[in-house]
Amino acid sequence: MRFYEIDLGSARSVLKVLQDLANEQGRDSELPFGLVQHAFSDFDYAIGNGGPESQQALQAIFKDIDPEGKVVAEVTPDATVILNTDTPSDQLAPGAGQPTGPSVDQMAAHNSKSVTR
Repeated sequence: MRFYEIDLGSARSVLKVLQDLANEQGRDSELPFGLVQHAFSDFDYAIGNGGPESQQALQAIFKDIDPEGKVVAEVTPDATVILNTDTPSDQLAPGAGQPTGPSVDQMAAHNSKSVTR
């Protein structure tokens, strides 16, 4: 019988290094599943072969190692990991800080034109 010790702190350190590199280079940091799978292979943690099962496994890991979401922003359905970087990813779902409709200024300008008619 073999026992594996999962060093989740080291997994967070690897992700933090990747996050810092992405910030230095001024780009978003979408980590395709193949890269994540390779990085986690050293930790002997089964994360599947991509897809929804891998997404759930990765979300469980990241909940333990990064509960505040300072390093990992999201895991997509295809198990791509999106790190929380200075440059937002195109794959991130619109959040509270990201407007999804017209701004207040645009609405005010539109309404002021219709009032003066």
